[in-house]
Amino acid sequence: MTTVAWPPGREPDRSPVHTRNEAFVPLPPQAVWDRLVDAAAWPSWYPNARRVVLTDATLLGPGVEFRWTTLHLRVRCVVDRWEPHRALGWTGRAAGSSGHHRWILTPRPGGTHVLTEETQTGLLPHLGGRWLTRSLLRWHQRWLEGIDGPSSGVPGPGDRLR
Repeated sequence: MTTVAWPPGREPDRSPVHTRNEAFVPLPPQAVWDRLVDAAAWPSWYPNARRVVLTDATLLGPGVEFRWTTLHLRVRCVVDRWEPHRALGWTGRAAGSSGHHRWILTPRPGGTHVLTEETQTGLLPHLGGRWLTRSLLRWHQRWLEGIDGPSSGVPGPGDRLR
């Protein structure tokens, strides 16, 4: 487990949905960080990100608010974890759900170990937790895989949002 603390009330043991994906990315932490904080560019390499709009900023940063569409939901988020090249996180709200998403970067020889986790609470996670967990695990893996290069932005046959 990581030593980066969860925001109060967002801990995995208090959430009906908790996902954890990790991968080795053959880029230095600075390069991974640069991709993650450029949220407006996510749709070019992560097909589940659409209509990303930052409020009064061009890149993510401490306290930056952004809105985006993911899993067919419009989500409003605020960056509340900011440790450059190490940890990035935001808390977001959408219809029937509230959650926290975080990225932890650890330098490794030849690249970066990237961990991404999300917790969600609310009516939607309580009612559809199994579906939501499976969907988030699949899509977060795609997000990780896209970090080190552009993608077509077009989901493959197994990537339909079910």
